[in-house]
Amino acid sequence: MVHNNQNRTVEATVLTRYGDGLLITPVYCDGRLLDIISNANFEYEESITGDKHMFQADTISRVDFAGTDFHVVTGREIVIADNQRRAERYPVQIIGNAVINHSANISVVIHDISMRGISLIVGKNSGFKIGDEVKVEFAKDANSAKMTIRGVIVREFTIGTYNAIGCEIENIGPRALSFIMDKKIEHARKNTAMAIFDAKQAAL
Repeated sequence: MVHNNQNRTVEATVLTRYGDGLLITPVYCDGRLLDIISNANFEYEESITGDKHMFQADTISRVDFAGTDFHVVTGREIVIADNQRRAERYPVQIIGNAVINHSANISVVIHDISMRGISLIVGKNSGFKIGDEVKVEFAKDANSAKMTIRGVIVREFTIGTYNAIGCEIENIGPRALSFIMDKKIEHARKNTAMAIFDAKQAAL
């Protein structure tokens, strides 16, 4: 979650369903009970199957039951299905830095991103191969903190005259996850606006 403009990781226990959300044990940060959190992602792992579920939180708000504090979480599940062949990709076009196999450090352009993968334009650089480990760092603008994504190269291709690599994401932090969700919302808004425009043009 984001608290006082910093990314924080906290843990809580799911107790039961509560309306459209979940009732969880109280959420503390720096020893203080939080009232409401509006910028957070959360995940839980099923103890029997080991399946993980990831959510974008709408709110995490404090509730009082007979003098005892709890929190209620509401949100939307981010589905990362193993059988999903291609996740929807969102254009980025941001300059970043990539470390490949813990040694090659190069400037890249983040071409697009999805919940499962990230594509990088590596310019005239070459010699990378499928299976190489990649750590990508980038910021959405000059005033934002850097985000880190770790993955593995799964394909090589070209964009125009430049080399590019596609990476499967293996580790993603809350800041990067929020960035992808923002891109998803932005993409959906553009699609909606385009659909409205096309409908108006067709009606003329």
